[in-house]
Amino acid sequence: MAKSHAAAERLEALVRRLRNDIKFGSFSHGEWLKLIDLQQRYDASQFDIRKCLAELKSQRLVEHRANHGFRVATPDPVQRDQLYFVRTAIERSAARLIVERASADDIATLGRLAAAFDRTVESAGRQHQAAANTAFHDHFFAITGNPVLVETVQALRERSHFGTSGRWRSTDGLRGSGAEHHEMVAAIGRRDADGLDQLIVRHIAAF
Repeated sequence: MAKSHAAAERLEALVRRLRNDIKFGSFSHGEWLKLIDLQQRYDASQFDIRKCLAELKSQRLVEHRANHGFRVATPDPVQRDQLYFVRTAIERSAARLIVERASADDIATLGRLAAAFDRTVESAGRQHQAAANTAFHDHFFAITGNPVLVETVQALRERSHFGTSGRWRSTDGLRGSGAEHHEMVAAIGRRDADGLDQLIVRHIAAF
């Protein structure tokens, strides 16, 4: 039983790592995924890599072609635009509430979380970058005090990451995302709802 549980945890961690790498630009859309390369990159067995790819296929992040193998799926551009439209509308609706409700402690926490993301940019890798980015945005929207809004934003962000235009594919892009985190914190500190609104729009559009 213990061995089975450990194997399940190992596979879950592998799926999470490869999913984040795909979603945040370590692989290009349409890129073929060679089993031997993935085994070496993730220090995993061929069996685990195949199970992982099968799971990601069920999530529509990868595609399988007979006699060819697996490749990274290409997002539907129409669905991507529709998703970003909805995401922008909902996230903008939170701006004024965040500015009104944010305490000094909230602002300080956001500043620390923004700095934590900055520290991942140079060499920490996609897993740490994704976790630090999520921590910042989760606290950002939690300030609204509306758990339904928070859950909706989280779900939309999770879906839209795969459609990224590629900002996270470069260190400069990551730095730009980090700089906008700090601008958002500054806007909240100034109680500038309109400025925060425009930063949210810019942050989503750049992603």
